[in-house]
Amino acid sequence: MKNRSRIVEEKRNARSVARRVRAGLIAHNAAQAGKPDYKRLVLSARDAKGRIVGGLTGDLYWNALYVELLWLEEGARKGGLGRRLMLEAESRARRARKDLIYLNTYSFQAPGFYRKLGFRSFGRIRNYPRGASRIFLVKDLKPRGGAASTPARRRAAGGSSFRPRRRARSP
Repeated sequence: MKNRSRIVEEKRNARSVARRVRAGLIAHNAAQAGKPDYKRLVLSARDAKGRIVGGLTGDLYWNALYVELLWLEEGARKGGLGRRLMLEAESRARRARKDLIYLNTYSFQAPGFYRKLGFRSFGRIRNYPRGASRIFLVKDLKPRGGAASTPARRRAAGGSSFRPRRRARSP
C-alpha cells in the first residue's frame, strides 16, 4: 500500500509544527532510552555594570550535558572567562550526576580551548563551512580505570559506555 502523505513546507505554522515534531521525537526516544528529564542550563558572564559580555547555553538530559553555545564578546576573551563558564557548566553536570559533556565547534572557533579543558574530538565534517571544519568533542566525567573500566562494566555501574577512539591526526 502506498503512503499518500504529502510533504508541506510550513510557513504560517512553522513554530507549532516544529514543536509537534520535537515532541514526537522526544516521546519516541523516551520509549527507547527512558525519560530524558531535560533541564536547560543558561549561564551568563556579566561585567562590573551588569552588562552581558558572554554566556553558555546547554541541556542536561539522560546522562550528559550538551553545550549548545559558548560565546564571549571580543573584549572579554583571553582572560579566562570562557574557561570559568565551562568549569561552572562542568560542575553543574557533575552535581547532576552526568557521565559526559559533548559539544561541537568550528575550526575557526576554539577547538584548542576545549582540548585544553580535557575534551577529545570524536568526529569532524571537513569543508563545512567551506574552507573550515565542524568538530565534535566529548569529555568523560567518570574516572577512568578501576572496576568500571570496560563498556559492559560501566553500563552495569550505571555509567557511560561511550569512549571516543583516538585517531592519528592527518598532516
